[in-house]
Amino acid sequence: MSSAGPLGFYRGLPSMVYFAGPKASTRFFAFEYFSALLNGDSGDRFGLGKAKGFVAGLGAGTMEAIFITTPQETIKVRLINDAFRTDGPPKYKSFSHGVRSIVGEFGFGGLYKGLFPTIIKVSTAQATRFGVFQVIPPTMRDTPIKAAGAGAFAGGVSVLLFQGIDVIKSRMQGLEASKYRSTAHCVSEIFKNEGFLAFYKGVGPRLTRVCLEVGITMSMYGEIVKALNKVWKTDP
Repeated sequence: MSSAGPLGFYRGLPSMVYFAGPKASTRFFAFEYFSALLNGDSGDRFGLGKAKGFVAGLGAGTMEAIFITTPQETIKVRLINDAFRTDGPPKYKSFSHGVRSIVGEFGFGGLYKGLFPTIIKVSTAQATRFGVFQVIPPTMRDTPIKAAGAGAFAGGVSVLLFQGIDVIKSRMQGLEASKYRSTAHCVSEIFKNEGFLAFYKGVGPRLTRVCLEVGITMSMYGEIVKALNKVWKTDP
C-alpha cells in the first residue's frame, strides 16, 4: 500500500481476467467428460462410489493445468514479482509486453516453467474441491446460497491440504526460478533455508480468495446448468 497504493493489490490482474473464462470452461468440460467416462452405462463403471468426484476432479485439474493454468500462472507470477522488484524499475510495461518479453527471452517453453508442480497443485486441488463438494449431501447444496457455502468449504479444505505445493509452484515460476534445478531442489532449498512453515506463507490471503472463488464458481455453475437445461438438455 505504501509503495504502490491501492492499485498495488491488483498487480497481475489482467492475466487472471483473460484466463478466467478459458480456465473455468476447461475445468468443467473436463470434469463432465471424466464423470461421464466413470459413470458409463451402469452409473459407476469402476465401482468408485463417492470417490468418482475426486477422480474426475483429478482429471479435470490435470487438463486445466496443462492447457491453461501453467502459462497463466507463469505470466501472473512474473508480472507481480516484476512490479515489486527492488533492484530497478519494472521491465514489463503491460500484460502484452510481459508475455512478448517472456516468450522472447525464454521461448514458448518459458511459459511452461513449473509445469509438474502446477499439475500436482491443480489436479489435487480440483480433486479435493469437486470430491468434497459432491460428498456433501445434496440437501446441503440444493440452493445457490447452500452451493456457495459447500463450495467455499471444499475450497478451504484444498488450500489447507496443498498450500505447500502452491508455494513451490510460485517459487519455480518467479523471477528467481533459475536458482532451482528441479522441483525436488526447490523443496529442499525452501526447507533448508526457511523451515517447514515457509510452505504455508500466504495461506491467509489465499484461503480467503479460494473460498470465495470456489463458492461463487460452484454456485454459478449449478445455476447456469439449470438455465441451459431449459433450452438444451445438458444432464443425462
